Amino acid sequence: MKNYRALLLTIIAGLLLSLSSCFLPEDFEATITVRQDGSYTFQYDGNLVFVMALSAKKEGKLTKEDEKSLKEQEKKLLESPGFKKAKYIGNARYKVLVEQSGKSGEDYYFISKDMSIFSIKCKDNGSVEIKALQMSAKDLEGLKSVNVTIAGTLSVLLDKGVKVIEHNADKASPGLYQWRIKNPDKAPFIIIKP
Repeated sequence: MKNYRALLLTIIAGLLLSLSSCFLPEDFEATITVRQDGSYTFQYDGNLVFVMALSAKKEGKLTKEDEKSLKEQEKKLLESPGFKKAKYIGNARYKVLVEQSGKSGEDYYFISKDMSIFSIKCKDNGSVEIKALQMSAKDLEGLKSVNVTIAGTLSVLLDKGVKVIEHNADKASPGLYQWRIKNPDKAPFIIIKP
C-alpha cells in the first residue's frame, strides 16, 4: 500500500510539473484585449481544477499526504509564464491570477499548447483567431462524475480599427465580445484582423 501511495504522489507531482492536460477552468473571468497594432494582453482570474487528482479522490485514493503535495505545487504554478498568484484552496483546486502580454504575430496558449484552454493564434493572412476549449459529450459526462463544472466568462476587448471577421459570441457590441461559458460543447471563438 505504501508503494502505491508513493507512486501516486510521484505521478501527481510529475503531472503538475508538466502543466498539460490536467487542468481545467472553473469559476473564472478571462479577458483578452487586442490593440490596433495586433499586440494583446490576456488575463485569467479564477480557479484551475486538477482533474486527475479529483479522479483519484473519487476512487478513495487521495490522502492528506496527496493534498499536501498538491499544495506544494503552488510554487511550480508561479514559475509558469504569466502566473502572478497561485493558491491551493483544497479539493484539487487552485485560485490563480494570470496576466500575459503578447506582441503582434505571437501565438499564446493558456495553459499549454497541448491542452489549450484559451488560445490566440496568428494566421498567415494577418488575421488572429481567439478560441476557447470545447469538450465532447463523453468528456463532459466524465467531469460531471467528479463534480467539475467548466463555468465562467470570456471577454474580448478590441481597440478601434480592429476588424471582426467572424464570431459566435453570446453578446456583441462595438469593441466588446463576450461568452458565458458553461460546460462548452462548442468552442467560443472570434476571428479578427488588427
